[in-house]
Amino acid sequence: MIVLSEWTERLRREAGDSFPRKVTAFRPEVLVHGRYREPCARCGDPVQRIIYASRETNYCAICQTGGQVYADRVLSQLLKKDWPRTVEEWEQIRQG
Repeated sequence: MIVLSEWTERLRREAGDSFPRKVTAFRPEVLVHGRYREPCARCGDPVQRIIYASRETNYCAICQTGGQVYADRVLSQLLKKDWPRTVEEWEQIRQG
């Protein structure tokens, strides 16, 4: 997994002495960012997301949270106790 310090160094090398013009997080090397519902590059489970205001965060529940699905503020408040806590519960809901 590539961490922030590695990405910082990679962008510095790409930009050289000039200001970076095309900095984007949507790169093929990034494992989960911008890949909601696509398979995780490491484990193959679907990438999850959290939406808060106008922001979105993508993560792999298996690789990054030990299988726990993080609560999306709006949906979890609406669903309360019915909020799925694991990837398996999410898949059961989606498959009907």
